[in-house]
Amino acid sequence: MKWFLGMIAAILIMFAGGYFFFSSYYSTEDYYVKIKTDPEVVKEKASDGYTDITYNYDVTGYDKTGKPKKLRLSSLDKMKKGQYYIIHWENRREIISSKEHISEKEINQDIVKKLNTRE
Repeated sequence: MKWFLGMIAAILIMFAGGYFFFSSYYSTEDYYVKIKTDPEVVKEKASDGYTDITYNYDVTGYDKTGKPKKLRLSSLDKMKKGQYYIIHWENRREIISSKEHISEKEINQDIVKKLNTRE
């Protein structure tokens, strides 16, 4: 019986450790951004003959407390100029984990004021 309980405890510890490792390893932070400029378009020809197009944006994002952070966003699809987005940013690899188009009404008005100022 002790052997069985020991195995259950070891399995639970492994699952808990794995959860905490992956949750911290792939954690993201949310930043509000407004696309103000046209993107830098990067075209790369792949070995299979296809051309990959990446759209790069240099923006200032603001977290939910209003703290700014310079971000270099690379996206396979073009973001609309003048639109607001919430970027789920993965700090470890400095990439977009995901992004969502949001309306101005969904953002704290203090952050909207910061987003609408000239950089």
